[in-house]
Amino acid sequence: MGITWIAEKGNSYWKIGVFENGNFISKVTFEEFCYEAIPKGSPEEIMLTGSGKWTEEEETTFYDLCDGNLFVFKHGDGHPLVTQVYNPESLGTDRVANSYAVQQGIEDFMKVNPAWLIVDIGTCVTADLIVEGVHLGGSISPGIQSRLNVMNSETHALPHLEFSYDSDQIDGETRGMSTEDSLEKGSACGVVSEIVGRWTILKQEYPTIGIILTGGGSSYLELGPVSPKFADSNLTLKGYYVLLQSIKSV
Repeated sequence: MGITWIAEKGNSYWKIGVFENGNFISKVTFEEFCYEAIPKGSPEEIMLTGSGKWTEEEETTFYDLCDGNLFVFKHGDGHPLVTQVYNPESLGTDRVANSYAVQQGIEDFMKVNPAWLIVDIGTCVTADLIVEGVHLGGSISPGIQSRLNVMNSETHALPHLEFSYDSDQIDGETRGMSTEDSLEKGSACGVVSEIVGRWTILKQEYPTIGIILTGGGSSYLELGPVSPKFADSNLTLKGYYVLLQSIKSV
């Protein structure tokens, strides 16, 4: 199977995951595309994908790196995800990848529970419900930085803040002791409260439902009563990889 790259262009960053013989090996993340930022070596194949937009020059670079063995998967393309949404092609590629990874049970723990809520923490917070191997839709809401941005742009008095994850867990605490602290608590801890709230509601219908967190800030979120819960910041890249194998087999 050799070396495969998954090159994902998100709304804010590039991510390139390196797989060798089906195993996830490493990842690089960068904001501005340049030849120096991408991994070294010549992969046998590359999947170019993501919710963001890339240039023709960037696509050509990847095409040349793998001697033309480039697979492009973009928004609107058909996919093998089993879903009940009205228009499957309308799903974002990252949501398809996350859901397909769980649907295919790429990790053992995914197979032992019939219901999962997959939550991706990025520019937006996406939540996708998988029950008995079927995608049943989900939700999209602003991410932490997006919430901070809109409170600054849509008001006259609230300052602009750049959120950065640190060693402290984000646990849903809402008592900010300054304007800046209140903005961060409202944005970051509001995301936690939203996730726990969705899980609590869904638990009434699916008593065993668990949460799988992914995205850049997933490991910093403390979800309190939620169980079972798992975090895998590379779930999307792994999902794209299994999607690629399915696309190639058609």
